[in-house]
Formats: sequence, C-alpha cells, structure tokens
Amino acid sequence: MPSGSFSGRIEQKAPEQLFYGYKNRPGYFKPNAMKNFILLFVFFFSVNFASSQTWEQVASLPEGIADARHHPVTFSIDGYGYLLMGTIFGGPADDFMRYNHVTDSWENLPDFPGVARSYSYGTSRGSKAYLGFGGNDFTTFNDLWEYDSVTEEWTQLSNCPCIGRYHPAFIQLDDKIYMGMGNNTENLNDWWEYDIPTDTWTQKDDLPGSTRHHPFYFGIDGIAYVGFGHGNNSNGQLSIYNDFYKFDPATDEWTQLNDFPGEARVAGTQFDHNGKGYILSGDGDDHSHMEEGEFWEYDPLTDDWFQMPSHPGPSSRWAPGSFVVDNYVYFMCGLSSEQLESDMMRFPLDGAVGITDAGSKAGLSVYPNPVNTTLTIDADLTSFKEMRLVNTYGQVVRQVVTKRLNVSDLAPGVYYLQCLNGQHVVTEKVVVERL
Repeated sequence: MPSGSFSGRIEQKAPEQLFYGYKNRPGYFKPNAMKNFILLFVFFFSVNFASSQTWEQVASLPEGIADARHHPVTFSIDGYGYLLMGTIFGGPADDFMRYNHVTDSWENLPDFPGVARSYSYGTSRGSKAYLGFGGNDFTTFNDLWEYDSVTEEWTQLSNCPCIGRYHPAFIQLDDKIYMGMGNNTENLNDWWEYDIPTDTWTQKDDLPGSTRHHPFYFGIDGIAYVGFGHGNNSNGQLSIYNDFYKFDPATDEWTQLNDFPGEARVAGTQFDHNGKGYILSGDGDDHSHMEEGEFWEYDPLTDDWFQMPSHPGPSSRWAPGSFVVDNYVYFMCGLSSEQLESDMMRFPLDGAVGITDAGSKAGLSVYPNPVNTTLTIDADLTSFKEMRLVNTYGQVVRQVVTKRLNVSDLAPGVYYLQCLNGQHVVTEKVVVERL
C-alpha cells in the first residue's frame, strides 16, 4: 500500500451529518447566495444548452421514514427501474422498490434477504441483476447476490475470495462481472473477474494506478472503464483523482487513458448507454459538493469527454443513484448541500449533446500548438453556436469571439477549445507554454 493515512467519508462524518447533511462544510450556500446561484444556473442553462434536452422532475421515492438516502443500489430491467438499500436515517436499509416509468410511480417489493448495508453496488443484464459487497457499521462484505426479475427471487452466489470492502467498482460485461478497488482498513487496487455460468472468481492484474475507493466506472462494448475516486491522504492533503483506465478482458491488459479534463472527483453515479459512458454528480477535489451537479459524456472512440447539462439543484450530490429506462437516465437521492434527498429527475439521452467523432473535426484547426502568446483558430466561427477555452478543471477561461486568441496571461498547461455546434461539440486540445 502507498504511504499515507486512509481517510474517507465513512470516517469523516458524524451520524447526524451522514443523514441530514452539514451546513458548515466548504461549498455550503447561504440563502441569498443560493438564490443568486439558482438564477445564474438557470441563465447559463438556457443560454448554453437550449435544446429539447432538459432535466425534468418525476416521482420521488415513496414518502415515509425510509425515503431519503445516500448510496442506494440502482439498476434497470425490462423497462423498470429498481432501487434498494443504501443509508437512511437510522442506518443501512434492506428495502427494495421498483419504478414504472409509464405510470411514473413506485411500488414496494419484498425486502432484500441479505444483511442490510450501504456502500454496495449493482448491475443488470437481461432479466437478472447482481449486487454485493458494501457493509454496515460493524463489518464489510465480500458476498454476491443474483436477483431474477421473472421469479422475483434472490439467490446468494459464491463469495469473492478477497477482502470485503466498501465502495468498489462493479462492472458487468456479458457473462462476466469485474470488481475491484474500494476500501476496508486501507484503499485497494486489486481486480477480480466473476464468471456467471460457472459461479467462480479469478483474480486479475491490479489496476496500475493508485489504490482508491468510490471510483467512477462503466462498461462499453466488452471493455471495462474505471478511474477517479479517493486515494490515501498524504501529509494532511486529500488525494482525489482524475486519471482514467480501461481493462480489456480479451488480453487481460490495462491501458491508461487521457486524464479527465474537469475537476478531479469522487462519489457520484455512472452508467453506459449506446456506446458512450457517463458520470454524474459527486464531490469535487476537496471532497465537498461542487457548485453544479456536473454531467459528462465519454466517447471511447476518441478518448474524449464532453460536459452536458448539469442536473438541477443547489449543488452536486454525494452518493446518489441512477438507472436508464426507455432512453432516459433517472437520477435520484444522495446528499446535497442542503439535505439528504429523496427526489428523482430524468434527462433524455437520445439526441443529447455529445462529442463529435474525430472525422467531424476537419472544419477546425488551431496553430501554433503549443502556443506562447496568440492562438489562431482556423474555422468559420459563424458555424458554431459558442466557442470557449476551458482548463483541466472544466472552468471557462476564455469566451472565443475572434479567430485570434491572446493566451499570454494564462498559466502554462493543457486547455481544451470547446466548439458547440447544435447537437454536437468539437474539442481541440491546446497546450500553452512559456519560452
């Protein structure tokens, strides 16, 4: 294990903070500031992302003592969304419920038969779902469970011959499940394959990056993608990552990809859809709420990221849930800067703004690159709705209005020129250097 002490949210929060939020943490908005932020957010949203793709509120979790929660396990099967467990007021839950998008309503199902827990994760393919790991105040688990939506029965499968853990990556690729990282007494970077037909586990090569818990992850076209998360703290400093990797089961090899261009982050939710990966909300590089619930799309063909419309609300959320039904992503629960949430909202994914493929970049070029003082943009500016230069934290440092952009006062480093064009975005990497 790397040197340095482990520190995570489980250890950092008092019980009342876990359930109700905490107003003294960095990033908390006072009432007047909150009002101003909401107005600014609405304006930004309407100007920069005006299209048919908008977030809308739908049915909240059934009202009661166990509605609001963080770390719910979420998945979808045959047009239904499912949610279970997580942490409610009073501790880990074992309840189980199903969402019908046609009637916009929830129904309660029989409770999960295993031990109530939080910090667990699930996945689904076909008519079955799989979940496991996580823990409670007393222990961590290394178990695995299968849910059959046809019979509505749970079956306990073989335990992983590994250490129990909170917050692992948990990815299904066809008839295999890949699980790794997370934390117990320390952060981990091991990697395991579960074969569903034979009910067996096999250890694979470790993640080549640092040990970590609560990473973001998804699976696309037979490849597992994982990164970000919370590593070991060192000398009192947080270690929140923005690195990103892929694992190819055909070769059992890891490859490091481009770093995420935005703020490093941890403890959000993620999913894949139609060949793209998505990460949504979570905490930023100070392990506090970000000002917006950021939503990003990843294109594995170009190894590029594009920022999509943030979810509404006063801040990002720690440990929310999500599932995809009928080409919508449904986003729910988690801890905002105000409270533990029980609401749910959705966003349409078909036709959503995303990164163009590499071939569509032919109409744009920049030079010199690397650049010292003035960047020239060779493109028809009228063909783009907006052009902006952002830094690696996702912050806009320049709005582009002419073909010559003065960068002499920018710090040396990597930036991204984002060119919005209707439903697509062209992104060019720009390196600023000093002679």
